[in-house]
Amino acid sequence: MGWDTKCRVSYVLYAVGLIGVIMFVDVNVPSISTREQLRRNWLSLTDVEDYVVEAVNPSNIRTFLRNLTLNLHLGGTENEWNTAQWVADTWQQQGMDEVHLVPYKVLLSYPSASNPNQVRLLDGSGRQMWVSAIKQKPLYAPEESSSDIPFNFNGYGAAGNVMGPLVYAHYGSEEDFAFLANAGVNISGTIVLARYGQSFRANIAQRAEEQGALGLLLFSDPADYAPAGPDFVYPHSYFMPPSAAPLGTTKLVDGDPLTPFYPATESAFRIPEEEAPIPKIPVQPISYSDAFDLLSELSGAAAPQTWQGDLNITYHLGPAFREAEWSVNLEVNNYNTMTTTYNVIGVLQGREEPDRYVMLGNHLDSWLFGAVDPSSGTAAMLELSRVFLQLYNETGWRPRRSLVFCGWGAEEYGMVGSVEWTEQFAKQLSNRAVAYLNVDMAIEGNYTLRTKSAPILTEAVYQSARRIPNPNPEEVAAGRTTVYDTWAHRRPDPVQPDFPLMQLIGSGSDYKGLQHNIGVPCMDTRYTHDDKTLGEPMYHTLYETFALVDEIYDRGFKYHSAVTALWGDLAVKLAESKILPFSLHIYADYISKAQKNIEEIYGQIISSQNISLEFFADAAVNFNKAVTSFDKVLNGLDQNNPLAVRRVNDQLMLVERSFIDPQGLPGRSDYNHVITAPSKNNAYGGTAFAGLVDTLTAINEASKNDKKPLWRIFAQHLAAVTHFLNTAAKVLSDDLW
Repeated sequence: MGWDTKCRVSYVLYAVGLIGVIMFVDVNVPSISTREQLRRNWLSLTDVEDYVVEAVNPSNIRTFLRNLTLNLHLGGTENEWNTAQWVADTWQQQGMDEVHLVPYKVLLSYPSASNPNQVRLLDGSGRQMWVSAIKQKPLYAPEESSSDIPFNFNGYGAAGNVMGPLVYAHYGSEEDFAFLANAGVNISGTIVLARYGQSFRANIAQRAEEQGALGLLLFSDPADYAPAGPDFVYPHSYFMPPSAAPLGTTKLVDGDPLTPFYPATESAFRIPEEEAPIPKIPVQPISYSDAFDLLSELSGAAAPQTWQGDLNITYHLGPAFREAEWSVNLEVNNYNTMTTTYNVIGVLQGREEPDRYVMLGNHLDSWLFGAVDPSSGTAAMLELSRVFLQLYNETGWRPRRSLVFCGWGAEEYGMVGSVEWTEQFAKQLSNRAVAYLNVDMAIEGNYTLRTKSAPILTEAVYQSARRIPNPNPEEVAAGRTTVYDTWAHRRPDPVQPDFPLMQLIGSGSDYKGLQHNIGVPCMDTRYTHDDKTLGEPMYHTLYETFALVDEIYDRGFKYHSAVTALWGDLAVKLAESKILPFSLHIYADYISKAQKNIEEIYGQIISSQNISLEFFADAAVNFNKAVTSFDKVLNGLDQNNPLAVRRVNDQLMLVERSFIDPQGLPGRSDYNHVITAPSKNNAYGGTAFAGLVDTLTAINEASKNDKKPLWRIFAQHLAAVTHFLNTAAKVLSDDLW
């Protein structure tokens, strides 16, 4: 791209900014007792944990965030390059052993700079009766008025100019489209209007395209994103204002769409763009103000009560309008182009096991200013790297295992940089990576912690959360003095209410390639809002500015600091513990419950096909027994024998890898983990044994003639899952067979 030739000049300008930031970074001085401990010849695990928690400085996080949000940094653009260079230079200044900029040439998507995407209402003569906003209206922060703000668009939404009737499809789920079909509403030849919040937008686009829709419009209903009413929205609160139109990708397959399964390096083979797994229909985000105007003109049957939102009208299904012969015209002028995105990788080498990697990461690109997503997480990562390197510079301490910091490129387009990197270095990572700790964003609210994790990391996360002081003074006054206490109180596990809810890792962020393709256990954490909204209310909008964070979400950056400290404490546990702190019993219990749940819900229908669940149940039992036996090995282990320690740690690392099926899940070769994969119906969520559950769901919905091949697929995948459960049991022993 043209900006590549200008990046060196821009880098000089950013270097000037870097010097300013480094000058104003504060150094937290640990307590006297901790400083005395640091004078020892060695540091204990607790010494390091205490240092990391105490040294996190909220004013530094604020300074980093202010710098990161001065400009737009859309993936694959000059500003993303500037951000990557700035992060690389910051790590070099902090004293990182290695810093690498890793480029990938990929297909990304952008709106036209001169021809905006628009939605129009046309009368029977083709006259324009109404037109949507082309940009989001500036409301508060000065940067919202920047001339560089792009027109509203959805990444990879196909270019096109289509016209047809309008159908309201609720959240665009499979159940919603099935309801419309049963109600006699034909999607073919229409433009679909769907709400965002319960399903990944790419899933909605795929369903609409499969139903024969001409195009798709997406909006965020105030019932989900502004539940406190129209007087309590940004800039008066963190709730979404009527003019907000969240951007986002509509590509369902992660990574570069032209180099499936292989890295987008210079030598890569690229498929033709027309074969790429990207939408073939136009897709466009609109504000709920514009959605109100469209729904106000829509007729047809009234939508069910559960489909009604908080716009002050009755929602109708369509496809007709109140005015005869009216139609919707959707014009999308996006274009796809080859460009370069960069990952930034920083390494603090380990002292004893430098070839074992504890990875920490966050992405660097954003749709607009990205003060929440991702820059709250980027700022936290830069402060955490500063703390670790301050400890190294003061004491010479190094972690037992290497710490690898990762700034990913073009995540918003579908985990492009991280998936390409995982594909390029899959062999090394599958053998050497201990875990990956992701913070896509440090905050999306200040109510409680929200964490998604592979089950094997659960107890380590709980232990770290118990060590982090509660940033909420009201919660402290109520006797809940740690982050864990509030998490358990405000978001308890519905099955085990004495514990906080730990969500199963799904997709939607940079852990995808590591967790779901090569079996590196992953976690993603952040502070979140209460349950009144479906997601971060300002997600991917113009209003995700520094002011939103600094003045509304986190005055004093106390919640950012808590997440940073938790992130660092967990990294210390994984990098410093002689025996990896993996919770095998929690994993075994999770598998057993999920296996029994399938048997209870589907056992009768499965047995009617002469398919036995006996081997599946036995495999779950075998894994439990193997975990119990492995505990005895650990209890008797000579931890002064480095080979013995290495052996059991290798076995612990192999457990997650054992659940990787090289063939992929049924119909989903881009997902390989048979336990933790997200459902095919919602890429954001995690579903235990998704390949089995999704196939059973498809069988339930299929016609009689289509059920037989699906039962064969189910039986085949059941055998595969059983095999991998038995494999996981075996890797915990020294036996070959």
